[in-house]
Amino acid sequence: MKATAHFFSSASVLLAAAVFTMPCPSNAEDGPRKEPSLRRPIALAVCGGLLVCANRDSGSISLIDLDRLEVSSEQKIGLRLGDLESSGANVLVTDSAAGRLLCLSLKDEKLVPTVSIALGGSPQDLAISASKKKCAVASPWRRQVTIADLTSEGRLMSRQTKVIELPFSPGRQVFCREDTLLVVADAFGGRLALIDPQAARLRGIRRVEGHGIRGLAPSGDGKSLLLSHQRIESRAPTTRNRVFWGQVISNIFRSISFEHLLEESAGSLEETRAVAHWSLYPFGTPGKAAGDPGAVAVGPRGTTLVALGGVDRIALRSRPGQVFEELEVGDRPVAVALGPMERYGYVANFFGDSISVVDIAAAEVVRTISLGPGRKLTPAERGEKLFFDAKLSLDGWYSCHSCHLDGHTHGELNDNLGDETYGTPKRVPTLLGTSNTGPWGWLGNRTTLWEQVEKSIETTMRGKKPEAKVVEALVAYLELFDASPPVIPTGNKAALGRGQAVFERLKCGKCHRPPTYTSVGTYDVGLKDETGQGSYNPPSLNGLQHRGRFLHDNSAATLSRALELHRPAAMKNLRGAERADLLKFLLSI
Repeated sequence: MKATAHFFSSASVLLAAAVFTMPCPSNAEDGPRKEPSLRRPIALAVCGGLLVCANRDSGSISLIDLDRLEVSSEQKIGLRLGDLESSGANVLVTDSAAGRLLCLSLKDEKLVPTVSIALGGSPQDLAISASKKKCAVASPWRRQVTIADLTSEGRLMSRQTKVIELPFSPGRQVFCREDTLLVVADAFGGRLALIDPQAARLRGIRRVEGHGIRGLAPSGDGKSLLLSHQRIESRAPTTRNRVFWGQVISNIFRSISFEHLLEESAGSLEETRAVAHWSLYPFGTPGKAAGDPGAVAVGPRGTTLVALGGVDRIALRSRPGQVFEELEVGDRPVAVALGPMERYGYVANFFGDSISVVDIAAAEVVRTISLGPGRKLTPAERGEKLFFDAKLSLDGWYSCHSCHLDGHTHGELNDNLGDETYGTPKRVPTLLGTSNTGPWGWLGNRTTLWEQVEKSIETTMRGKKPEAKVVEALVAYLELFDASPPVIPTGNKAALGRGQAVFERLKCGKCHRPPTYTSVGTYDVGLKDETGQGSYNPPSLNGLQHRGRFLHDNSAATLSRALELHRPAAMKNLRGAERADLLKFLLSI
């Protein structure tokens, strides 16, 4: 009954997979910590008479007494926490910066470290089976899910892990159908992986029409999968009228029956099959939109909470099929949990460093619990708040994060005047590494990030003309994205060297110059858009491995196909081995 939000750090160090048992650092406090800091709560779990809260930036866990409704203690656990789950008398936590899965025993309202497992790829989302016998950890940049066994007491078994490779970056996860199914959502796009957790085997891939799946839970009766996400209409121009009516990006709560989700089909396990049947509840209306739906919590009685992170509200209903009520909570709600008997709900407010307590029957916030004193924000920290704020857009339909999820991209098209025309939608680029890859826009006609940010707010989001301090803060935040996503090794050094030699022989570096693999000019590459425009500023090739489709219009489903369309003559003259080496090199940068 808990749900969390996750924020990926592309700068986290990738550690080689290793397993060991050791105490992890912990600073126990007799009471709440008094020094000013940014905690940034991201995950909640109810454990007996306590609410356990993981804090991303402080690397700490706060214990909240549910009788007194106040913080009883706070402990430093790790570097940068990613998620938290309770397995009864134990708490599992991911530390995305250290690359660890931690197990802590809860004794006398204190957390005692017991087991630590090292994982690669900045582990983030964590799920525990209903039986408390297994847990699953998502490593987005490694495209892996690790399944670990738990003891009968819910403690992590340090040497019982299995790794499942996926064709996309995993995000949200949930065990379903009496633990016979693990559903893993795409961290950026709209795919779902269906995994047999007992055999640690991929059963199939499904796709929903949408992106940004930030809430995932089984229905109260266990018959359906519930998910919150967004959907972009790629052909809808970002005019004021279209944005006002919610026709550019919609915010959705979707239900899919497991019977339909698990229908078998012929073909490869990695072949994606579209979900064809569902029921849908749209969040938001003209004048009062509900940007960035996120974490979902569902109780056995059907009580449902959905965080509406971009507009500082939650959606609440006490029974399935009812209309959702919306309540104002704190600054960016990202995690929700239900208490015993579903009498109260708890909401973690990320930028508010607080917990909202909701009386379910009365549908009102009855208490706000501060996690501790804060401090003055830096310009980049103010920019982070703005990046996730849907209120920057007209009526709150979407935020910067809606298209650039955690700084990356959903990979879809958007018709937003980025090329100065409508009717010519272009692929939404990643922002990871963007501070080093100017100029900006597909035509390279924005020479500073300041110009790009200003135009995006006014024409893509149809927000008010931003004040200078708003643009300054957003630019400071974007400048933190100074690195592309970490890559997974794709070949041996000899193959990469041969591929680099082919890259240089074909003079690819004329447009894609190392180390940023872009350049300041525009080039006619022979690929016309709907108006005949064919000259573009070359996008950076860094992080190609983490993109789903290619070229300005997403017309290439694979990198190999993109090369054929982009340089047909050159590709035709390459031998098969040369082509394979070139692809390995491109996917390594």
